[in-house]
Amino acid sequence: MTNFSTDADLLKWEPALLREIVLDHQCLTRGEDAVCQAFAVTAAEGEFVTRCVRPGHVIHLANAAQGVDGYYEVLSIESETELMAAVVGSAGDDAVPLPAATGLAFAVQTFDPQHEEARYALLARFGLEADAADPSADLADWIAQRRALRRASVALVLAMLYRGQAAGGAGESGLAAKADHYARLYEDEVAKARLVLDRDADGRADDVRTLASHRLRRV
Repeated sequence: MTNFSTDADLLKWEPALLREIVLDHQCLTRGEDAVCQAFAVTAAEGEFVTRCVRPGHVIHLANAAQGVDGYYEVLSIESETELMAAVVGSAGDDAVPLPAATGLAFAVQTFDPQHEEARYALLARFGLEADAADPSADLADWIAQRRALRRASVALVLAMLYRGQAAGGAGESGLAAKADHYARLYEDEVAKARLVLDRDADGRADDVRTLASHRLRRV
């Protein structure tokens, strides 16, 4: 099932996140000698399809000699060696292209495991934990307005990440403060959220759930 938030969503809130938190075991692919032109990134050793890179992930591109060191939102995967990307937060006609450069180091680190945990936690808060645990239940098709849970998901993922980093090491107090901030924001967002379910795909809401009342009558 698709998550409610993406890595690119996280960077809209915390642009320096991938510099603050580096999880090598969650790096999908990395290499050297990538080339950027407009929105295209080509890399002979990318393995973008095999390594399950997908839209919403973030690619780091760097070449100090050419003044490039940035994180860019993946828009599409064209092949094992090519993907399309843009400045985070830009899309469609307003998409901002990449800097033209060659000889770039590249890496795609993801927080997908944390997004998955946030998805399950959110579904549980709305009384859908049994459906979330059932592989035959296609919640991705049932949820009519997935955007309604994006902010809550982002806040929970950031709270988890900063809490994990605050468990030890330098800067612990600052990271703990960020974790507390996002934990409070998560609760605020969940309290405001309204989850609409259309189980039979007839275009009408079968369930409308809020934190106060998991199930309201059909509208």
